[in-house]
Amino acid sequence: MRIWYLPLICFLILFSLVLGYVFLSGVDVSSISTEPEVQFVYATSGIMPQLLNTSQVDAFFVWESVVSTADLGGIGKVIARDADIPPDRKWENTACNVLVMRNSFITEYPEIASLLSAITIAGIQRIHEDPDEAMNITAGWVYGSHPIRSAGLTLNPIELEKNAFPHINFTDKARLPDPGYLQQSLYDYEMTLKSPSSRENVTVYTRALELLTGSEPELSHIPPYVRIGYLPSADLYAPLYVSIMGYEKICDRYGFCLVPDSHMSGRPTECQLRVQNSTITRIRLLPGQVGGGVMTGLGQNAIDVAYIGSVPSLMQISMGNPAAIIHSINAGGSGLVVDDSAPCTDWDSFIVWVKSRSSSGRPLIIAVPQSSIQEEMMREAFEYEGVQISLYGLPTFGAL
Repeated sequence: MRIWYLPLICFLILFSLVLGYVFLSGVDVSSISTEPEVQFVYATSGIMPQLLNTSQVDAFFVWESVVSTADLGGIGKVIARDADIPPDRKWENTACNVLVMRNSFITEYPEIASLLSAITIAGIQRIHEDPDEAMNITAGWVYGSHPIRSAGLTLNPIELEKNAFPHINFTDKARLPDPGYLQQSLYDYEMTLKSPSSRENVTVYTRALELLTGSEPELSHIPPYVRIGYLPSADLYAPLYVSIMGYEKICDRYGFCLVPDSHMSGRPTECQLRVQNSTITRIRLLPGQVGGGVMTGLGQNAIDVAYIGSVPSLMQISMGNPAAIIHSINAGGSGLVVDDSAPCTDWDSFIVWVKSRSSSGRPLIIAVPQSSIQEEMMREAFEYEGVQISLYGLPTFGAL
């Protein structure tokens, strides 16, 4: 046998093995996409700057003030915000976080529900009236009084909030998102048959607006306490923080407010709902780790009210969680962060980089919070750009 036959024989053997694997595993070769690709890593928000700083990911997309932590700390550069994410700037005025209440709580205590909604809206108004006070309160609530130490850097909490707040639109009027892409993974539930508006309770919100314009509270049935769940590590819940820590001005203006039990702590755990200087009921503030966990507590009667991301709330309500969205808390507040040396400065040049890296066999690895509006935004944007998504470390035969 001539020696030049050997490479040919080796190639034929290898080809046969690959072909055999494809047929035996049932993989449809035609389904293997040739589209450019990115890979997602699900991560908690706090660890994302460290992942980028140690080159374990190429980018991350998350909320403030994590974005500003990377920006001010020299870990990465922000190349896109909510309004820059395609298609058609749809995310610019979309609710990122919302106020949610359990249906049975609304039914049993409708006036208390409306008072809590009104106080939240009053907190939003106070942020716009006195942003410096709001930034100071938020810095103390989220970070405390000491410098922030993260990913080998030290930052001043107040300076961090000054960088973060201009990118967050605190509003009770933002429209709800339609989390269609994440719902596709939950096909066992006929969620797509429900419109986002069917998951809202307009009655509570309407009554809250009446209370803010002078209507007297009508208190007939009062709970012994109200349990409020929220994520204490996010700037996006500043209306809650401001309404509690800045209660004096809200009480003076409206006659009702939430008064913290401890004036010594920047993050109280209990407060009182007061109406006309009388304590009506007590409030327990229950910090959570992820939005899905807070919503689960709501569905299990362990929580009555929640400040939470819009997408986790919409998904769980669609799956049968007996709760309703009252109104938005904020729009915006997200950012796409890449390494300072990355060859991109905006979304368009980022997509060029995505396609270049994919064609070289090294898809970009992007960290996102799982089942969040940030994941929803990235999925829709990449589909719009013709880029498929896979989960890092898993085989990819087409987009997820």
